[in-house]
Amino acid sequence: MKKRYQSPLVLLVTVLFALAATTGCVGKKKYEAAVQDRENLKVELAKTKKSASETEAELQARIDALEDRITQLKDRIDQLETTKADLETKIEELNGTLKMYESEHGTLEERLKATKGELAELREEQRKQQARLERYRDLARRLAETFQSGQLSVKVRDGKMVIEMSDDVLFDSGRARINDNGRDVLKQLAGVLQDLKDREFLVAGHTDDVPIGSSQFQDNWELSTARSTNVVRYLAEEGVPPETLAAAGYSKYDPIASNKSDQGRAKNRRIEIILMPKLEELPELPSDIVEGSQ
Repeated sequence: MKKRYQSPLVLLVTVLFALAATTGCVGKKKYEAAVQDRENLKVELAKTKKSASETEAELQARIDALEDRITQLKDRIDQLETTKADLETKIEELNGTLKMYESEHGTLEERLKATKGELAELREEQRKQQARLERYRDLARRLAETFQSGQLSVKVRDGKMVIEMSDDVLFDSGRARINDNGRDVLKQLAGVLQDLKDREFLVAGHTDDVPIGSSQFQDNWELSTARSTNVVRYLAEEGVPPETLAAAGYSKYDPIASNKSDQGRAKNRRIEIILMPKLEELPELPSDIVEGSQ
């Protein structure tokens, strides 16, 4: 078969058309890609602006909140400054008061030392009181063991220990002479009282309010005094140191029961032996009382 012959000019035109077609296709794709990129950037820009706007609003809100907080803190600081000034004024006043108190009563250390001393004295006094109570309990126990029921009783009156005996245990009616039974009772009692060293005793006679009908005594004063005196004498004879004994007659003026009944009058007719407190057991009188009497 015979080949067809193409001229060089035809070939050149063909090549140029092929190149133009290829170049046009490639340029269109780049264009479309560039347009798409531009749209994408517009979208991103819009999102960025929106986010920036929201962030700005959020930051502004936080700034406003912080400014409110700062204002509140400033107000609180002003209040604290005022309070501080008030407290400093009160501290100065208290310091002044403390200095005045210390000038009048001594420093707190001195007061504490004095208080400790007073506490030690109180404890020592409590110890002594406890020791006295134990002696009184022992005395009451010994009396209860020594004497029959009804012969005497032990009581505490006005802070003093009292041995109480009915008048008919010691005396006949209207008489001041101690009878035989009374002598036996007082003899036993003297043996107990002798063991109470350095203790003083007041023997007190008491009557009811019925006037005495005896010509031997002018009135109940004389009867109560005579009875207490005779008891003192007998106790001294039985060995109780006489310097520790004293006698007193109270007549009807120190009753322990009502005189409106026989039972009450019987209780009021009595002899009491009172254990007198020592001087060191009594409360100390302030010195200004003695000075005021001069």
